Amino acid sequence: MTLARQLLAGITAAFLALLIGIEAIYVSSARSHLEKQLDAHANETATSLALSLGSRVQSLDPSLLETMINPVFDRGYYALIEVRTTRGEIVMARKLASHESRVPAWFLALVPLEGPTGKALISAGWRQLGSVTVRMHPQFAYQQLWETAIATLAWLGALFALALLAVRRYLSGILRPLAEIEHAATAISNRDFVSISVLPDTRELRRVTDAMNSLSRKVREAIAEESARAEKLRREAFEDAVTGELNRRGFEQTASALIGQGGEVYEGALALFSLAGLEEVNRVFGLARGNAVLCTLAETLRAGIKDRRAVIGRWQGPTLAVLLVDTSAQAASAWAGERLAGWTAGLQTKGLPEGSSLRAGIAHFGGATTSFARLAADAEAALSAGPRQGDVTLVSGSGDRDASGLLREIESAIADGRISLLSQPALALAGGRVLHMELMSRLDSLDGTPIPAASFVPVASQFGLLPVLDRKAIGRAIEAMGRHPELPNDISLNVSRQSVSDPGFRLALRDLLQADPASARRLAFEMTGFSASRYPELCKEFSAELAHLGSRLALDNFELDRDALSLVHALRPAYIKIAPIFTREIGARRDVRFIVEAMLRMLQPLEIPLIAQGVEDMSMTKELADIGIAGFQGYASGRPKLLD
Repeated sequence: MTLARQLLAGITAAFLALLIGIEAIYVSSARSHLEKQLDAHANETATSLALSLGSRVQSLDPSLLETMINPVFDRGYYALIEVRTTRGEIVMARKLASHESRVPAWFLALVPLEGPTGKALISAGWRQLGSVTVRMHPQFAYQQLWETAIATLAWLGALFALALLAVRRYLSGILRPLAEIEHAATAISNRDFVSISVLPDTRELRRVTDAMNSLSRKVREAIAEESARAEKLRREAFEDAVTGELNRRGFEQTASALIGQGGEVYEGALALFSLAGLEEVNRVFGLARGNAVLCTLAETLRAGIKDRRAVIGRWQGPTLAVLLVDTSAQAASAWAGERLAGWTAGLQTKGLPEGSSLRAGIAHFGGATTSFARLAADAEAALSAGPRQGDVTLVSGSGDRDASGLLREIESAIADGRISLLSQPALALAGGRVLHMELMSRLDSLDGTPIPAASFVPVASQFGLLPVLDRKAIGRAIEAMGRHPELPNDISLNVSRQSVSDPGFRLALRDLLQADPASARRLAFEMTGFSASRYPELCKEFSAELAHLGSRLALDNFELDRDALSLVHALRPAYIKIAPIFTREIGARRDVRFIVEAMLRMLQPLEIPLIAQGVEDMSMTKELADIGIAGFQGYASGRPKLLD
């Protein structure tokens, strides 16, 4: 219950007690007054009757007594009028018969009202004839008392309601800043360090607000400082100072993370653009002009990329590299030809020496994953094999294969439900407890031979089958969670960007999670860092949907990319897994270690654990623990096991 409701409830209870007390006092006072009136009336009536009878009768004749007493009794105020002789014998008595009262029985029992009795002697001269007794009936008094109580209660109730409305408005004005404080506290608990803009007038609340704003500001400043430090280290280590794009080392690491194990790029091309005559430009026009030419080339390549679906970097000297994502060989060749044609036309207007030209070599891969080293060798061979400047040389087939046979196997396995689950834990570096269990899908051929994910995922992606495959795997995982109570509470599943972009998959996932809320609260869905940085709005929308359903979003195969680092603040993933290529270099390269340490300091206030992927040897865990990484996953944490 909110503080405002608690205060209102307390004030209401106090007002209600006051109302009941006032009503009780008023009814009690009215009852006392009515009893006195009834007593006086009883005595007056008895005295009046005694005097009247004594002056008119010489004996207690019943018929004469009835003639004189009946008109008085018939007024209805009396329960009993009785005449007795001096010896106590009843000469005449009139009693009021019982009848139904309009006053509720509970009120009669709650407010007892006795009918008082009046008594007087009947005397004829000096001779005493007898006595007359008059007992009042309280029905009219009860009726008046009941009507008075109802009227009083109505007025008090109206005043009570008006008072409560006034108190509620007063409290809402005083406590309105508490809503802002509550929202800020909730946001801070959710690792969103906001400030409260409305300052309350109440001194105590203002102090609380100032303290929370100060805390949020300091945490934001600390996060911003560490983010800037991580970005500075990243630029120094992985960016080319001339073009502002990735340097050779940064490009190789990013590309290796994308097309290697755990990546989400299964088809694309590596294009190398070499600028001939740059040495002459440097000699004739100076080094600054040569650097400007390289920057112009980088801008030209960047401008030709749509939807940020590429990685650009400085390969070496006058050569720039572009990794095109989800691109066919023909599209890659056509794209490179357009860049060459545009560049050649532009050079003629820049006054550059004759012979300054651009050529390109492209290596395409698709249908299955390939190593970046082989792809780079093919691209360099294509660049060297170019017969003349201004041409595009394409080498296709690095990792390519005829996928038709495997496609039929995938479709058959999906249709028959031949989907197996493999489990691999992510362990905490401190204590070795299980942080979560990752469930991975595997297809089985008709003869029971497993088809590893490295083989079928690229083909499924090429033919748009990942949404169906991911939906089946998630359904199978939820079933397995019910069958295997030994599984830890936290379960993770990989989900592709292709699936998240598919409305049918999102609708089916929502139905699955809504049907089993308990399992939904145990699940975290992992997306690659590349997908998060290239499709930030899609990931934010998906993360919000998962949070509404009780699940969480996490990032795996995370690259030390400027876009991915900036997205962490907005996305607030459940955890982050560093790409294996960076895990392996933490101990070998100080710059990578420094970047990861700065990233850890940035993530600490956000309470986002950092997990190292690709840890194959326990000897690596000590250094990972020394820099503060929360956990690890790989063969060192356990080989994937088939989940029956």
